[in-house]
Amino acid sequence: MKHTISECISFWGKLSEKHRKRLEDNTIYRSYRRGENVIFKTVKKDGIIFVLGGELRVYLASDSGREVTLFHLSEGDAFSIMTVDNASDTDVVPSLQALESTQLAYLQRSDMAPVAYDEPLFAKFVYETCAKTAQAILNNIYYCIFNSVRSCICRELAIQDALNGYDGTVLVTHEEIANNLGTTRVVVSRELDHLRDLGLIRTGRGKIYILDRKGLEGIASCREK
Repeated sequence: MKHTISECISFWGKLSEKHRKRLEDNTIYRSYRRGENVIFKTVKKDGIIFVLGGELRVYLASDSGREVTLFHLSEGDAFSIMTVDNASDTDVVPSLQALESTQLAYLQRSDMAPVAYDEPLFAKFVYETCAKTAQAILNNIYYCIFNSVRSCICRELAIQDALNGYDGTVLVTHEEIANNLGTTRVVVSRELDHLRDLGLIRTGRGKIYILDRKGLEGIASCREK
C-alpha cells in the first residue's frame, strides 16, 4: 500500500521543493470502510483522487435508486472529478464507493492550479488524468448501451476476477451485480443460470466460480449486431 501523495506521482522528485511542499500540505487523506461512499466536504467537488490502497467503484446513481457501475479503481490509480465553474445542481457527477477497506489522497483543483502553472510535468499529469477519466467513462457507457445484459454480466465477472488476482472465485451476489449494471436481480439470475448451463460458471452462496474464463471473456467481447 502507498502511504503519501509523493508515492503516487512518478516524477515527484523533479518538482521544486516549494511545489512539493504545497502539494503535501494541501493533500487530504481519508480512509473508508467497505460499502462507504466517498465524500469530501469542500466548496466544489473537483480535483484528483489517488487510491493509496483498496478498491473503489465509480458509478452513476439516479434519484430512483438505480445505479450503473462505470469502472473500478485500485491501488495506484488516479481519478479526476472536474466540474465547470457554472455547473448546475442537475449536472451529473459520478459517485465513488469503497468496495473494501480503502485509503485515499485528495487534491483540490485550487491547490493544484499554481503548481500546474509553474510545472509542465504536473500540468501534463493533470491533463492526462482528466482525459483518461473522461475516456474511461465514455468507454463504459458505450459498452453498457450497445451490448446485451449477458455480455455486461460476463464482463463484470471478468473484471472482478482480474481484481482478485484471477483466482476464479468472485465474491458477489446477484443483487450486487444487478446494482452494478442498473438492471434487476431477476434478470441477472436468469442470465447466470444460462451461463451455468453453458458450463462457464458455477454459483454458490454469495460466490460465483469461473470455470471457463476464455468462454466468459468471449461473450464479454461480443457486441450485438
